[in-house]
Parts: sequence; C-alpha cells; structure tokens
Amino acid sequence: MLQYNDFSLSGRHCEPNGNAMDDAPLRPDPAQGNIDPDDALFKAIGKLIYSWGKLESQLEGKIGELRQIAGDVRLTGARTKPTIGKMLAELRAIISMRNRRDNQQLVEITQIECVIQKIDMFRMLVIQGFQSPADQSEAGGRSFLCRDAKNNVVCIALEELNEKVSRLDDCRKRLLAL
Repeated sequence: MLQYNDFSLSGRHCEPNGNAMDDAPLRPDPAQGNIDPDDALFKAIGKLIYSWGKLESQLEGKIGELRQIAGDVRLTGARTKPTIGKMLAELRAIISMRNRRDNQQLVEITQIECVIQKIDMFRMLVIQGFQSPADQSEAGGRSFLCRDAKNNVVCIALEELNEKVSRLDDCRKRLLAL
C-alpha cells in the first residue's frame, strides 16, 4: 500500500501526483533582490531568545562575582541550571547581606523582577505557541499568530516583540549595574 510520504513508486524527483519537483531554493536569494517578508519577524524572535539567554548567563556571572567578593567558595556550575527567579532571589539575598541598611537596591530588584516575569510569560507564549505569520490583510501590519495555554489565538505585532526585547535588554543592564 502506498504511504503518504512514499515517493518510491513515482521516482526520486517526483511528487506523489507524478509532477516533477523543482529544485527551487528554500530561501529567497538576497543577491537577486528577493527578500523574504518574514525575515524581520524571524530576526525579532531570534533577538528575544538571544536576549533572554544573555540575561541568564550574565546574571549568573554577576552572582558568581558577588559570591566571590563575599568570600563564598561554592562552585557556580551546578548540575541543574537555576531559573531566573532563583537567580534573582539569590541576587537579592547577596545584596541584602551586603547593604543591610540601604533597601533601595532591593526595591529596584523587585521592580525589575516584575517586568522580567511579564516578559518571561510573553517569551513562553512566543516560543511554545508560535503558529504562523499573520495574514497581512486582517492583522494590519507585520505580526504573527500564537496560541496561549487556553488555546486562544493571540496576534502579536512585530513592534510589540521589538519593544519587549528592548525592555529585556534594559532590565539586564539595570541588574548588572547593581
């Protein structure tokens, strides 16, 4: 019986209906002037993922430096990678021990943590729920569709994604400046 993806009966370079497959490139060639309209969207999603990873690694490095300054000799490379919430809690604990009377930095960490939690929820929506670029006629601009945990369709604009990335970079800079 012929399976859906079984091309053995129709030849090596044929589709199941017998038509010849073109050897068209999967991505448009920018040298020919063909630019994929979704490149900006994919670039912005990549920036979000990259910025999150940069936040995690630099925050972990900052905590390691603060531990070393405080005289803690624990190994920083554990078997499991701590979550961003655990790293912020540890940063808060180290700073509270360093400055027992000045709570201004603790207040700032709490404010940054609230922003980071919202961005984390947005990040997980984009990563786990991404479906496709939105139809330009119904969305009005460059945007994409995601499904949330309740399976509702959410349309996210490219501008909103870029704004979240810039807020995440701002939070990272503020945390490292503490």
